[in-house]
Amino acid sequence: MSKLPVTVGQILKGKNGIYEIIEALKTNTVFKAAILGSTSEEIHPGAQQLAVIKTETDESMNYVFNRERNNYELPHMASCKTIRALRDVIGFDSQTPLEPQCMVFEWMDQDLRTVPYSRFRSKPGLPRVIARSVLETLAFLKETYGAFHSDINPNNILLSNVDSTCPVVKVGDLGNMLREGYDDTRIQSLPTRAPEVWRGLGCFHSSDVWSLGTTLTYWLAQRLVFGAGDKIIDGNTEAWCIAKIIRLVGPISPPVNEAFLDEFSLARALEKEEYEDPETGEMKQFITVGTVRQELERIGGVPQDLIEFIEYLLVIDHTKRPTAREALGHPYLADVVA
Repeated sequence: MSKLPVTVGQILKGKNGIYEIIEALKTNTVFKAAILGSTSEEIHPGAQQLAVIKTETDESMNYVFNRERNNYELPHMASCKTIRALRDVIGFDSQTPLEPQCMVFEWMDQDLRTVPYSRFRSKPGLPRVIARSVLETLAFLKETYGAFHSDINPNNILLSNVDSTCPVVKVGDLGNMLREGYDDTRIQSLPTRAPEVWRGLGCFHSSDVWSLGTTLTYWLAQRLVFGAGDKIIDGNTEAWCIAKIIRLVGPISPPVNEAFLDEFSLARALEKEEYEDPETGEMKQFITVGTVRQELERIGGVPQDLIEFIEYLLVIDHTKRPTAREALGHPYLADVVA
């Protein structure tokens, strides 16, 4: 028996509250909802309180949806104040077989992708709060569960009250939280994927630290500095991404999985070689970015201590990259409260 879909205007009842769907935020899986009633807090008349409701309509992705719910139910998960809170669940009761299965999360105003750095150049505190909040989350997952997030990117860093003196930053989406060393597939999004994942070694806590460095770089530049956003060749997306890392950060050791040897060989060639522009006859580089420092200094207004902090995170060798706990002790984050 199939579950009913979630639709705008629908009223859903969970264990802890009653919710009205008021807007679709992501196709038919993520919705903005008004909290009509709550068993855990008082709803003041005239003050609309909001939540985010997440469901899953693609059966092939149900395992990720259920894994996220299971991860949220792990002991102590609710104690981490830098992870977006799960406030309710809907439709997991066998008494309501037709009700859609949903998770209800606390409302956050926006994600990092929609927060332009240019607005905050005069507020150097925001990138510090972002970095500290993400690192606190990563340290918690590592130290409490021996796990990593695997999907640190601008869409999963959530913010509220960004214009205030006390912005709130939290990490969302625990659907891909896994145990250290997962190597069944090369996970992480292409722009945030760490060198060891490209090599086929697996994904680790340190891979999330790399992703934070690439995410901060993206946010400051407001463009995909890493990844294949500037690719000018047909196909070979993986090789292009690897070539970008070589240019931006430094050489990567060969892959441990022979299936990736051709990617790495082409990546090294793309990073070094030139091509002839068919229109002008001019010789041009395939990979046009400089180092991470050069790219960040081109932006203008990025503090040197922030550039140095990002360089500190982006170490090619994952065994020498700082852990989240070590990074929290970096001078850039001194006196910052997440």
